[in-house]
Amino acid sequence: MLTDKKRLLVISTVLLLAAALSMFLFYPYRYVLSFHEPFSEEILAYLPIKETDHFQIKYTHSVHLSDVIEEYEIKDETIYPYQLIYEDTAIGMPSNAGEGETFEMKDGKYYISNLQGSFQEINLAVGQVRANHAIIYKNQSYLLKDYVGAGTKVSIAPTRESNWHLFKGVNIHERKQ
Repeated sequence: MLTDKKRLLVISTVLLLAAALSMFLFYPYRYVLSFHEPFSEEILAYLPIKETDHFQIKYTHSVHLSDVIEEYEIKDETIYPYQLIYEDTAIGMPSNAGEGETFEMKDGKYYISNLQGSFQEINLAVGQVRANHAIIYKNQSYLLKDYVGAGTKVSIAPTRESNWHLFKGVNIHERKQ
């Protein structure tokens, strides 16, 4: 038979373990780049990141059929455009830099750096035919249509998520295609 002290110790231990498990499951401490459906909180996929990381979105331009790379920096759950790299200045691409930005040509490619502005999320329609939208993070390329489906509209945002919320999505970094 348990004494009152032992019973209190067992109950306290069980409550402490339950609290720890609840924190592990439900507290939003994981910092990720989430790919979710616009206007909902449903995470389709996510990529674990660090707060001051860079990532790129690479795609094939629909008219020029050449690669375009948009580079972004993440700070305080905000996305800052960092650099744009492309090969053609015609339809849909800038022919010069904006105020405060730098425009240069190297190795047959155009670079616009020191891009201005910031936003909370990037809205993107994942290409169905030629775009081949990919996320590049730490020199690894992830083809988005493999994780969220071609033709899917996604919002890309740096967020803090709980493990419970992330269990519903696909960890891009762990899933091999």
